Amino acid sequence: LETEVSGRREYAAPILRQLRVETCLCVPIKVDGKVIGTLSLSHPERTVVEPRVVTQVISLANYLATLFGRLLARDAVRRGEAELAVVYDRAPSIMCLFDEQLRIVRANRAAAEFTGRPPAELLTLRAGKFLECPNCAEADVECGTSPHCSNCSLRRAVTETFTSARNWQRVRVEKKLLRHGQEYEVVLLVSTERIQVDGMARVLMSLEDITASVRANEQIAAQAALLDVTRDAIYVRDFSDRITYWNEGAQQLYGWTAAEVRGRTTSELLLPAGETQVGEAFQAVQQKSEWIGEIRQKTRDGRELIVQSRWTLVREATGAPKAILVVNTDITEKKQLEARLLRTQRLESIGTLASGLAHDLNNVLAPIMMAVNFLKEDARDENTRTWVETLETCSQRGANIIRQVLTFARGVEGTRVLLQPKHLIQEIERIISETFPRSIRIEIHLCKQPGAVTGDATQIQQVLMNLCVNARDAMPQGGLLKIQLDKAELQGDQTRLHPKAKAANYVVIRVTDTGVGIPPELMDKIFDPFFTTKPLGHGTGLGLPTVLGIAESHGGFVHVDSEPGQGTTFHVYLPAAATDQESEFNGLTQLKLPKGHNEVVLVVDDEPAIRQIANVILQRNGYQPLLAVDGQEALTVFRANQDAIQLVISDLMMPRLDGPALIQQLRQMKPGLKTITVTGLGEEGRISEAKAAGSDVVLSKPFTAEELLFAVRQLLAPNSVG
Repeated sequence: LETEVSGRREYAAPILRQLRVETCLCVPIKVDGKVIGTLSLSHPERTVVEPRVVTQVISLANYLATLFGRLLARDAVRRGEAELAVVYDRAPSIMCLFDEQLRIVRANRAAAEFTGRPPAELLTLRAGKFLECPNCAEADVECGTSPHCSNCSLRRAVTETFTSARNWQRVRVEKKLLRHGQEYEVVLLVSTERIQVDGMARVLMSLEDITASVRANEQIAAQAALLDVTRDAIYVRDFSDRITYWNEGAQQLYGWTAAEVRGRTTSELLLPAGETQVGEAFQAVQQKSEWIGEIRQKTRDGRELIVQSRWTLVREATGAPKAILVVNTDITEKKQLEARLLRTQRLESIGTLASGLAHDLNNVLAPIMMAVNFLKEDARDENTRTWVETLETCSQRGANIIRQVLTFARGVEGTRVLLQPKHLIQEIERIISETFPRSIRIEIHLCKQPGAVTGDATQIQQVLMNLCVNARDAMPQGGLLKIQLDKAELQGDQTRLHPKAKAANYVVIRVTDTGVGIPPELMDKIFDPFFTTKPLGHGTGLGLPTVLGIAESHGGFVHVDSEPGQGTTFHVYLPAAATDQESEFNGLTQLKLPKGHNEVVLVVDDEPAIRQIANVILQRNGYQPLLAVDGQEALTVFRANQDAIQLVISDLMMPRLDGPALIQQLRQMKPGLKTITVTGLGEEGRISEAKAAGSDVVLSKPFTAEELLFAVRQLLAPNSVG
């Protein structure tokens, strides 16, 4: 006892004495090295235990240990099977075990729920009838719709797993199925594996319903396709400014592919020097989660863009900021058209102001230009005659400047005839070849049959001369000046070239130089009146505005292409005439004007100087003038001298009663009365009223004495003019 229980003697001895045990043999029972119990032999009398007894007891203990080990192992197996059964039954995947006759011998709860059948009904169900299919639900054979039938696909997968060398299969089944009498679409991932159970071959089939995942992927793919279809540039950048997504629209706009930009920064690729708006956008999107504004960007080839940019903060599922989604719309052309429209509106406003100024200035110049001829006749020495000629030249120059201002401001029209621009170009070529520096090489390119235009030859010549002078000044070191004449037909999107472009046939005059070019920041200002980059005294700033005014007054427009350091091309588009026949217009020859024969002429003008000069001119040339300061006084004078008055010269704009109203009343009083209307440039809108009232001739201020006398004689004695 002391040997077997050693240190437990103090504890065991009292118990044994109570049991009246004098002799005890105790052997441990061990399973896998662990004591699970003891085998004890006891006797009420003290006796000697023989060694053979000890040996036999130990053998018996070992035998019992073997039995206990088997019981424990069997219990562990039962527990493991129970746990596996629970796992199998409660697994979310649909699982079925098939025998070699393709019958289900075991199915989990997910399979029963998916098929809508009680678990007991699934047992012994064959693979070909596992799912309800309208084509093969009645027969356990392939329905003939293979490979689209889901039941047939399952049947083949199980059969091939049993028979093929490969002991597993994986197929995807997508089919409309019947469930609880309703048809619906399902996508299943079918996995089969051949296994051995108690020496018998079995196939374990697992079905995973991936419908939601597949539909989500399809939706993502569709959304990605939409992102690529849209013309907007869409990209995603992280908070280190590195690009993580780049759609097809971005590739089309900027020129880089998605592979080329991924991982690179937008600052490196898209931002031109000096652009600060991006920093403001970045701060705003962090604070407000979104930002909308305009940003200047550049393309792969260096072209600058203006984009309407929309920034949206992208967050993680936890709400933490993740990246920034940027959607950019190219509005470069829109901004250019807006700038042109604003410039046009600005010019129209200036034109309105210029018209008023021109009216006043012409009233000042008119008496000067009418008087200089008589001053020359009265001059008694050469010195006086020289001063008078200087006065005439200066007044004529002032009148030309006013006409030039009104040409670009309001498109004042001169005499319009059919003409061939090629003849005007050839004339300009002769002039500039003789006057321009020899360092400037001149080339003329005229297309065959460019067509005719209806226009003022003098004004179109002025367009050519202004553009050629600008080209000369842009090439101080010499270069190439090229004048081209082409024809063009604008249709559809081509009319977006300029706000005033229309679908029509055009004759195009191009003047190109290889000079310094026009900086982009000045491009919107070059047509502004009095704007010039030339030194003081070298330019009035009216050259290009005049070009624009003449082109638009002819129904055309001007387009400019320029690159600093490379040169500039001005494209002047003039509507082509319906016929190519050139009008022969030789202008008026110097006419000899006979004197009047005391005809009575009523002169009506609110400007005293004009009345006085007209009075002197008419008196010296054989007429009897009567004077009136406005329309009301003219009616009074006319009533008193109605039979004698043969001609009325009336200003267009007067206080109390204007020219058209006066002419209308005078014609009612004396039908057939001859009338001349005098107008200041810029009053073209009222001229039609005067003509409708019966005005025979319209004279534009300032005019010379010869022009006034010619108009008078043409009305009073047309056969005597020659």
